[in-house]
Amino acid sequence: MTTALVKGLVGVTVREYQEKIAFSALEANTLVVIPTGLGKTIIALLVAKERLSIPRTKVIMLAPTRPLVLQHSEFFEQHLPERIPSTALTGEVPPETRADLYASSRLIFATPEVIRNDTLEGRYSLRDASLIIFDEAHRCVRDYAYSQVAEAYKLNASNPLILGLTASPSSRKSRIEEICLKLAITNVETRTDEDVDVTPYVKQVSVNWVRVSLPQSYKQVSRILRAALDERVQKLRIMRQLPMRVPVSKRILLELGERLRDRLKRGGGGTLFGALILQAQSMSLTHSIELLETHGARSLEKSFERLSHGETKSARSLAKDPRIMEAQKLTSSLRDVEHPKLKKLRELVVSDLASNRNAKIIVFTQFRDSVETIIDTLGTLEGVLPVRFVGQASRSEEDQGLSQEQQMIILEKFREGKYNVLATTSIGEEGLHVPDVDHVIFFEPVPSEIRLIQRRGRTGRTRPGKMTVLIAEDTIDEAYYWTSKRREEQMHRCLQAVRTRGRCTARKKMTLLDYT
Repeated sequence: MTTALVKGLVGVTVREYQEKIAFSALEANTLVVIPTGLGKTIIALLVAKERLSIPRTKVIMLAPTRPLVLQHSEFFEQHLPERIPSTALTGEVPPETRADLYASSRLIFATPEVIRNDTLEGRYSLRDASLIIFDEAHRCVRDYAYSQVAEAYKLNASNPLILGLTASPSSRKSRIEEICLKLAITNVETRTDEDVDVTPYVKQVSVNWVRVSLPQSYKQVSRILRAALDERVQKLRIMRQLPMRVPVSKRILLELGERLRDRLKRGGGGTLFGALILQAQSMSLTHSIELLETHGARSLEKSFERLSHGETKSARSLAKDPRIMEAQKLTSSLRDVEHPKLKKLRELVVSDLASNRNAKIIVFTQFRDSVETIIDTLGTLEGVLPVRFVGQASRSEEDQGLSQEQQMIILEKFREGKYNVLATTSIGEEGLHVPDVDHVIFFEPVPSEIRLIQRRGRTGRTRPGKMTVLIAEDTIDEAYYWTSKRREEQMHRCLQAVRTRGRCTARKKMTLLDYT
């Protein structure tokens, strides 16, 4: 069935569920939650096409990064039925030029920081925008620029409509509620892999969890670091900054740091300074243990080098601790003792390319140091063409970031097959338009259900795919594994409750929480 909503689109096939969601999204501010690879951008295209039929109005589509902004711009240009004056606004375009481009365009693709800054400076207003699309809408929390743009739009637009797109809003009710509140959502459209109208388009993704055992030499260093951590945690407990019998996690330490800094800002003193030093050192030790156990001695050695050059009082004191000095010496002796995940990674990649020489593989890891290690270990294998894909920030002379232009070139070469393994950090989780990725490998589990879903969504788009998660036994990897599974299940229960109860009504500003 071809309706007026679909009529005229060029070179794109619209699925029934996409059309239904688009019709629904035209009636109220809508949050669309569907799995990665099922065409959220096509839904945005349909809604934008209809809103552009309103004379003298504009449509704005926001995305977190410049590559994603340009990707959306190119997609709309290819598939809209007629040439509509459009522009892509990013930080690389001078502010004065942006103002002129905004004025002369009806379809604007931009990063949220650009729209926020330009509206604050009065270069243009959002009054004539009949639609704003927030891609990766789960980012619309706290002080991220999405939140500020949404607030300005709600205050100034004469005929507003908001469309939020995400594959994974959150498993936390408070966070989902915050997204809905900031985007003034009154309608939620969800689909899962099991929905009848979606199932025909879902490609199977096989999921494997592979466990490896740490070598004894790693466990020896870990024991030393844990003893140093336990000593500081016990002091914080004696100071009544931490509960006596509750296991201490990274999250608990982060929350303690926030409380201590808040109390210092309000005029506290005395033992608070000492407690804050102990908290910072505990965080550093927790990070060191995680680096060793889940990433390897090479990553920990680099971390120790940064610690020895630290400028804070807590870093200088920690670097002089006899236990840390002993751990640093032992770590240096482990340069040739690789983490067992690296052996397993090589086996997986070699197996993939042996069965399909044109296979494309993405390896995700949390830390840049691990990206370098992965590139080094895979670069020695015949037929393996790995490439580093990281963010823009440069950490040191040895750890230079990639400009967005460099990122786009790398992605294009990966698509073309000039590279067959993309080793990346979280920068590769959102919006990568890389069709036909055969295997996504997690070098370590992630505790976030959002990141799990985003990473997994890089495969199984146009053909069946695989996802493998490497887990170091008896380490934080185990806890992250169970956490991510529990949170994803919780998120699906929340979304299913939305589906069961029906759509929100415009008269009552309901959020996902109203259904749970």
